[in-house]
Amino acid sequence: MFNFTPEERKVTLFLLGLALCGIVLSNLVKVNCRMAGVVYPQIQLARLNLNKVSLTELIKTKCVPVKLAERIIEYRNSHKEFGSLEELKEVKGIGDQRYEKLKELFFIE
Repeated sequence: MFNFTPEERKVTLFLLGLALCGIVLSNLVKVNCRMAGVVYPQIQLARLNLNKVSLTELIKTKCVPVKLAERIIEYRNSHKEFGSLEELKEVKGIGDQRYEKLKELFFIE
């Protein structure tokens, strides 16, 4: 179909491989928040105090969707403050897997 020289074939395969690696890396970042910390370390370097964090700060973290951030703030407002990080599991939408990711982002003071 295409009459490429051997050098052109190598360059084409290299560029296709590079594009494929970029797509895979992009999807990994979207799926796994820990990977985002490696690829984009400037996003979240400090842990957030769960009892003082604002809605906008929660939304800025890549691991917390807007609806979940609203639920966390709503839970905090209705129960005064979080006594421990374990209370995050009581917020609708936070199961064991998500809790394991989120507990690295927050602390209680």
